[in-house]
Amino acid sequence: MKILVLLHRWLTLLLLPLFGLIIITGAILSFAPIIKDLASGPAAQEPVPVDRLLQVLARVDPQARSRAVEFEEPGIAVVEFSRQGQREWQAFDLGSGQLLEQRAIGADFFHTVQHLHKHLLLDLDIVVDIATYLMVLVIIVGPLLAWPRLRHTLVGWHTLLGWAGFPLVLMVSATGVMMALSLGTPQFPEVDRDQGHMPMAQAIERAVEEGGLTHVWDARRMQTAAVAINGRAGEASAAFVVTRDDVTRVGSYPGLVAELHEGTWAGGWSGALNLLASMLLMALMVTGLVSWGRRGLQSRRRTGDADADILVAWASQTGTAARLAQATTEALRQGGARVMGASLAGLSPSELKAFRRVFLIASTAGDGQVPEPARGFLKALEGANLKGCRFAVLALGDSSYTHFCAGGLVLHDALKRAGAEECLPLVKVDCDPTEPWAQWLRDVGQDVGVTPGAVEAPRGDQSVTLTLERRTQLNDPADPVTHEVWSLQWQSAEPLAFRPGDLLLVAPGAGEPGRPYSIGSSSEVDPHRLLLTVALTRRQDAEGNSCWGKASGLLCRGFKEGDTLEATLRPHPDFNPPEDPSRPMIMIAAGCGVAPFVGFVEEQAHGLRMGPAWLIFGNRKRAGDYFHGERLEHWRADGVLTRLDAVFSRDPDGGGYVQDCMRAEARSLWEWLQDKQAVLYVCGNAQTLGEGVREALCDILSEQGGLGPDEARVRLRQWESEGRLRFDLID
Repeated sequence: MKILVLLHRWLTLLLLPLFGLIIITGAILSFAPIIKDLASGPAAQEPVPVDRLLQVLARVDPQARSRAVEFEEPGIAVVEFSRQGQREWQAFDLGSGQLLEQRAIGADFFHTVQHLHKHLLLDLDIVVDIATYLMVLVIIVGPLLAWPRLRHTLVGWHTLLGWAGFPLVLMVSATGVMMALSLGTPQFPEVDRDQGHMPMAQAIERAVEEGGLTHVWDARRMQTAAVAINGRAGEASAAFVVTRDDVTRVGSYPGLVAELHEGTWAGGWSGALNLLASMLLMALMVTGLVSWGRRGLQSRRRTGDADADILVAWASQTGTAARLAQATTEALRQGGARVMGASLAGLSPSELKAFRRVFLIASTAGDGQVPEPARGFLKALEGANLKGCRFAVLALGDSSYTHFCAGGLVLHDALKRAGAEECLPLVKVDCDPTEPWAQWLRDVGQDVGVTPGAVEAPRGDQSVTLTLERRTQLNDPADPVTHEVWSLQWQSAEPLAFRPGDLLLVAPGAGEPGRPYSIGSSSEVDPHRLLLTVALTRRQDAEGNSCWGKASGLLCRGFKEGDTLEATLRPHPDFNPPEDPSRPMIMIAAGCGVAPFVGFVEEQAHGLRMGPAWLIFGNRKRAGDYFHGERLEHWRADGVLTRLDAVFSRDPDGGGYVQDCMRAEARSLWEWLQDKQAVLYVCGNAQTLGEGVREALCDILSEQGGLGPDEARVRLRQWESEGRLRFDLID
């Protein structure tokens, strides 16, 4: 599959100008039979006797400049002439030879386009032939990369168009290859172009004398020094190619293969069909090119104007702050400001001084902490000098938590300690950010001197009602070393829109904030089914007694099959599978961190993705807590997972921890990340998995890429800012 993806993509990219030229000129040539059909009368019902045709040619073509002759009812000869480099069609009465009309069908223009289509105007037939072979290869490979499925995305339409138009575009392209290789076409004699043009009348006379030609359907000059004639010899159909040296009897000219390729087999209707094929090819090329072009941009967390003097940054844990920041960036740009949007994960404090204003939207994680992606930036603020930097913070939170908006407050205070000054007072947002954000955006616009554009507030949380359809314990309850973990499959009566990695917020009681759980299924597979993987946690109550976690206890112990849950669905686009379904992805998980990746791979299993997929999973014991292990091994056996590495720290020879596996596979990881441009996802505990993965990646960059420790950390920040390295970690 990898080779097919590379062939399909890189052949198209490398030969894009040539493919585009062939497709566009082919589309233009498709109009020729359409225009000709509109300008012509009904075709002749019977061929014309040769003596009658020769008399007409003697009258209308005394200088032997005719290139083609055809016949229409009632008794009309239509002749194409070439005079002083110009081509034109004229209609004559067969009986008298009288000129009836000039046919304005663009013969000269179409001749030039045909020369460009076939020879690039430079007799480069071999170049066009090779490009056509490779285009057919690209077309054949395309449907092998993904099954058709209606998805309202650029890649979805590209795939659907490829499948729907496959027979038509393959027919038009493959017949071009067959013509180049003389497959299924009449076997014509060698033609010496240096002999000069062959007069039409002389060719017909020779076909009469040497081939027994008696009637003519049509005749046309080919390759300058030959004439092809379709007609009859007595009662039998006959076709001839006449040169100055020979009269060769051939099959019908130009043959079915050429008629299919040129769209002339059914007049204007077949031309329209070929035009549709060309438009489909062009649409496939454009959608494929745009999809590839967006590959490096779609997941980037740094967007906007290269000469920006305003920075909108975000510190986001579940995606809300990121979506608000991106909407802020767009609104200010529409107002005329030069703005850059970026995640704090990909920024260093020194970069802030390049902007006249810095606007930060920050959420709160865990028990009043800064979101995990922003912690590196927060640490780097220690000792930084941001004197002269002007900033404002929009802090997102939930007042039902003890540390309300603490993430934004921590960043706000750290910026001030570094010498930065506020341009607007800090704004705290309690739960729904829509209205406070809109007011804050107006204040921001006033501060920078622009009127923000009218952008919609990002799609927010959605209340959902779910019924527990099936619950399955994933760990071995008889093994005290393992932690209790459940697979909970929920059913919605209404269709929902979500992707793997989106979040389901579950409130353990009235007035309490919802706890986020990663969704391990996709609405593109089943819009009614949500899958959660939940670990039962423990906490201490107000008296210091150990008890079950509120939300996890409710989910794992409080629900039985058939019970109903009121919850909240939250988009988390920063942790969805890559937009480009052919882009490689690496998934690293420990314990319940595998939750979203089950959905990632399920999309792959249903043909929604075709890129290489590598899962590295770690836990304690293979026999006791290999969560979803049976499904994962099945997907590996079926080739859905390109690689699956599972390690278990408590098993003898179990492979240790995830980071040990990463170091053991350093070379392969480097190839996937550096050469294949894979997106790497990490899901699990922030202190153990998060730090361990970062350290392992720094070691791999040093060992395989030759980078020093500081350079390796800079490279990781760069990958995070580009969306190539994505973390979804919990404390």
